[in-house]
Amino acid sequence: MYVGIAGGLLVFTGIWHATEWIMDGRRRDTWALVPFGLLYLVFGYLLVTLFGGTTIQVLALIAAAIGGGIAFMRRTHIEVRKWVIWSIIAIDLMIVVALVFALLG
Repeated sequence: MYVGIAGGLLVFTGIWHATEWIMDGRRRDTWALVPFGLLYLVFGYLLVTLFGGTTIQVLALIAAAIGGGIAFMRRTHIEVRKWVIWSIIAIDLMIVVALVFALLG
């Protein structure tokens, strides 16, 4: 169950990351979100289809923790709407929690 939740959130936020430059304008900081979005989409797809097992879950956990950590550290210096940054941080935190529960359970 937790793997499905994490996979769905990764797909959702992956699309959001990859398309934020369309919604908020073409700037260096919005373009920087695109690679994370594509990575999140791949991990989300792999988790939802249950491909890769524990290895993919651990890699997705690391990617979400790193992405959320970078977003938190750069939240005051990035030219992306503040509510978007805080939403991304919150979603990354939910992904990390879901994957930790999935790996422990």
